[in-house]
Amino acid sequence: MKRNQKMAGIAIAAVAAAMVMTGCGAKETENATWNSIENPTESKAENTTGKTTETASESTAENVTENGAGSAVENTDGQTYAEVENGTAKVKYTGKGDVLGYLELSQVLTVGESYTISEICDALKQIEDFQQDAEITYSKVDCGSDGEEELLVEAQLGAGFGLDMIIKKINDEYVICYDQSTTERSYVTVNADGTIESGGASAANIHDVDYAYVDASGEYKFFYGVSETLSLLETYDIYKGDSVTKISTQGIDAEHMAVLEYYFEQNYEERNSFYSFYTFDDSYNVVETDEGKANIAELGVRFKDEGFLIYDSDGINAVLNERAQEIGYPGSF
Repeated sequence: MKRNQKMAGIAIAAVAAAMVMTGCGAKETENATWNSIENPTESKAENTTGKTTETASESTAENVTENGAGSAVENTDGQTYAEVENGTAKVKYTGKGDVLGYLELSQVLTVGESYTISEICDALKQIEDFQQDAEITYSKVDCGSDGEEELLVEAQLGAGFGLDMIIKKINDEYVICYDQSTTERSYVTVNADGTIESGGASAANIHDVDYAYVDASGEYKFFYGVSETLSLLETYDIYKGDSVTKISTQGIDAEHMAVLEYYFEQNYEERNSFYSFYTFDDSYNVVETDEGKANIAELGVRFKDEGFLIYDSDGINAVLNERAQEIGYPGSF
């Protein structure tokens, strides 16, 4: 089986990932991309294949038996997942933590069945892109910061392709709580507290990032996502099902305008998006000018006339804070 690529521009991935990282704690005078978003827990992703933060302990499939799994959680012996790592225990696939991507475990696994990590990687070879043996890295995380460790599995499946999984021991069985693929055009970062950041570029001027987490019980929860479009065309197009709403940018400085589309629904087909705007200069630095404020106000009117919700930065922060409290999001943003 082979899936079609959904994200364009190989060079854009590195740029998008770097821009997302720059946005963490950025000042307004820095690069425009992502600076208007108060980012969750600061990411320490090293590349676009998805690496956990430095605070989680790591062991590779090659040295786990000799050196032991280690632990990033106090008051544990680090052996909870030793049998998973050495291949003598299987993990149950429930399908509840699948995140749509270039590949999904649902393509090759059966809900309710259990597999070793090696069996999962071998099953993925049914997909044309993943014919080589996977390189596995194991790390400990503490989802929900409750002192009970979970196992983060990072499988490098080939050049630019990877799969991240979080496994938790629940009622004496190992369960896959979350799984998400990475490509050379996208990234995933799983932090030591179980918060997750993923993103990429869907076009040269469009960058996306999602935030989610796995809670202490092992449940995957989506926090929010945002898609940023820089330098608008003649219209800003909003798709819903088979229909499209075209919002004109005529009469405003669209080249220096950015639209931020926020959503609380991870499934694209179910999204009820809301929007915010900002302006930037020729060097992509966020700027506020009288002309820019007028352009934002005018574009806001056009969005409202089509029935879409818009917020200023304070409104966005308030909405995200309410969402965080509603789902119990543990990270900062």
